[in-house]
Amino acid sequence: MLRETLHLDTATHVESVIAELRNKSHQSGLSPLISDTLLREVRELILELVEQGKRIAAVGSQMEVTRDLSGDDYSIRIVFREGVRRSVFAKLLDALRGR
Repeated sequence: MLRETLHLDTATHVESVIAELRNKSHQSGLSPLISDTLLREVRELILELVEQGKRIAAVGSQMEVTRDLSGDDYSIRIVFREGVRRSVFAKLLDALRGR
């Protein structure tokens, strides 16, 4: 079972994230067909979020998006934030959770 949470922003290097996710999907024993389909879907979603985030950041706005992709053998959560101010308490919780 592949379980991952990806925390992203406009500075995210998409290909590095996909390469790391590909390695983890192979290590988890996910079938190559499912892995390729999932990686293609995740890559498209990340590229779209990064592009939208850049447009929004250019006008000084904020964006926070969470997407869940799940199936029988995988569960991927994508958390994208750009320009969002977080409280000290929220940052502390993230640090404790290892994010």
